[in-house]
Amino acid sequence: MSFEIDTRVLKNAVQLTSNAVSRKTANPILKGIKLAVEEDELHIYATDLQTGFHKWMKIKDSDENFSTVVEQTIFLEILSNLTSDTITITLDGVLKISGGNSVFRLPTMDPEEFPSLAFDVKGNSITLDRKIITNMIDKVIFCALKDSSSLSRNLNAVYWDFRQGGFLNLVATDSYRLALSESKLEDDNVLSPFLLSLKSMDELKTILSSAKTEKIKVVQSGSQVLFDFEEDNNRLIFNVIDAEFPNYLGIIPQSFITKIRAKTSEFLAIMKRMSITAGSEEYTLLNIEDGKIIFYASSPDVGEAKESIDVEQEGRNLEIAYSPRYFREVLERIETVEFEFDISDEEKPTILKPVEDNSYMFIIMPKRKS
Repeated sequence: MSFEIDTRVLKNAVQLTSNAVSRKTANPILKGIKLAVEEDELHIYATDLQTGFHKWMKIKDSDENFSTVVEQTIFLEILSNLTSDTITITLDGVLKISGGNSVFRLPTMDPEEFPSLAFDVKGNSITLDRKIITNMIDKVIFCALKDSSSLSRNLNAVYWDFRQGGFLNLVATDSYRLALSESKLEDDNVLSPFLLSLKSMDELKTILSSAKTEKIKVVQSGSQVLFDFEEDNNRLIFNVIDAEFPNYLGIIPQSFITKIRAKTSEFLAIMKRMSITAGSEEYTLLNIEDGKIIFYASSPDVGEAKESIDVEQEGRNLEIAYSPRYFREVLERIETVEFEFDISDEEKPTILKPVEDNSYMFIIMPKRKS
């Protein structure tokens, strides 16, 4: 039972499974990927029980159908270090990988123990533009909570909110900040809102970054969502998170005491410098007065920094504090030359958004002044 395949093609395919396999599990089968040969195609499967991955590709000189499971990390490391253009893979008790003068023999696991993955999902469907959805994900994913505990799983996720009129909002929050990206879809069909875990989103982002498919089919059926990358022979299936996402529309402030307009790159550079002296407290004070902002940050270990810039100001003067890291991470994703930040109160949410672009926005909470 053997076949021949291009080394680079197989390595790239196995690399795509990195966020779909489980790293922290007592079940070794979930650390593996299933290889299944069917006639002249190799099918690769991976799952952590939240995300399911399936990709298939052409192979040469296949003499018999078979399936097996190998540990993903070791298999990928071998493929990454082989120098031969093609390799031969043989299953005979162990998985034998032959390429050039190199031969590896890997232990295998029983494919019957690998979780069953069904990719023939039937249900409501829409089509998403790959470039648009990639950009939307980049705008919001950094705001999702990194803690994956069961108590915070609704925040360790990205919310897909399909709205009447053919609009999609992607939203993420860690309770201290929030990112929202909106797009008008070509497809007027509407799916029910759903939550995808941050780990699932990382896998989706990985597939999107290398995909050739421009129009991705998304199928929703109950608690599962399928993403079909037809031109890439690749499918992802996700179990949605059964948890309630915060009412993000209720968080967005509607009135403001001060509005500031400034150069994005200039403000970003200042916040990067403030981060150096802000220390672990992540505290930078902004004194806003008559079209000028004076920045101040200090920490016992690093010292202090002070800087000022001229801005366009509307509304009253005030003194307010922010995390320079939160501010910086937002500004790094604003693509316009100028941005606006609207302050509702010294202790209430602040909106940051690009000038003359309503497709995305960010909210950060001020820090209590000390």
